[in-house]
Amino acid sequence: MIFSNRSVFLFLLSLSCVTFAQGAQNTEEEGMSIKAGRYTVEISHPEKILFAPTKISKGDLIDYYFNIADYMIPYLKDHPLTMVRYPNGIKDEGFYQKDAPEYFPEWIKRVAVKKQEGGSTHYVVCNNQATLVYLANQNCITPHLWLSKYDKLENPDRMIFDIDPSIKDFQVVKDAAWIVKKELDRLGLKSFVMTTGAHGLHITVPLNRRATFDEVKAFARAIAQKLEEENPKIITTELNIKKRGKRTFIDYLRNGFGATAVAPYAVRPIAGAPVATPLSWKELDSIKSAQEFNINNIFKRLKKIKDPWKDFFKVRQSIKK
Repeated sequence: MIFSNRSVFLFLLSLSCVTFAQGAQNTEEEGMSIKAGRYTVEISHPEKILFAPTKISKGDLIDYYFNIADYMIPYLKDHPLTMVRYPNGIKDEGFYQKDAPEYFPEWIKRVAVKKQEGGSTHYVVCNNQATLVYLANQNCITPHLWLSKYDKLENPDRMIFDIDPSIKDFQVVKDAAWIVKKELDRLGLKSFVMTTGAHGLHITVPLNRRATFDEVKAFARAIAQKLEEENPKIITTELNIKKRGKRTFIDYLRNGFGATAVAPYAVRPIAGAPVATPLSWKELDSIKSAQEFNINNIFKRLKKIKDPWKDFFKVRQSIKK
């Protein structure tokens, strides 16, 4: 069967779970499929629980990515991505996969990136809803994206500061984020903030793709070190976790060539299926946790707020000024 309507999907999913529990044929044998744009994606075992102990299933994950695609795809478009896959759910260890397997359908876009040791890695490029759904069916819970597009791999279109706490206090993360924003404002750089869905925040600065990764990383390091010098009790760039104490880590290393960052609206492999959620700066103070939004409440939020990063693609900035 082929379906594209969300309510129909959930209804059929509930039926498939019941019949599977009663010993009937599973959904892979029945040929359950989703029509996503021009393509049809075969769905297997949607009843499988991925987010134990919560009862969030693979079908729930697929449904989420099917419905979030319009919001998420613009941030993924033309960027190579790494898949974080959990075949047995988050109760077991997952793994990072860069190379697209040969069995992936031909309509999934790939880009070859040369390895230093020779050969190439063929990264997935997620430019449509069907690819996002297909990856979810492959138990890819979290897509991590490159900070550059495949046509100019050496030139990132964004710079990211990863605000990572050393203690379980989200207020210290917000305090550090405001310090970073103030410095970026001073430099005339517009920035955007999002929860990571795990423990911290990402501050993203859109770029015009003229600077290289080496230049962007050096620029981000200079900012982080300056803020560390000015706020030694609050901020650190110390790589050794034990030496950070209670200070909040400003990670600038994500700005290196080949490094990746969690995509906006990506699900994290944590019980409850929290979502990396773009925020407006105005609402940051009211956010209680990096895991405040998840696949069950994100759409209610989007009905009220729409996309707080709607101007993201209108901003193209230079760090060379």
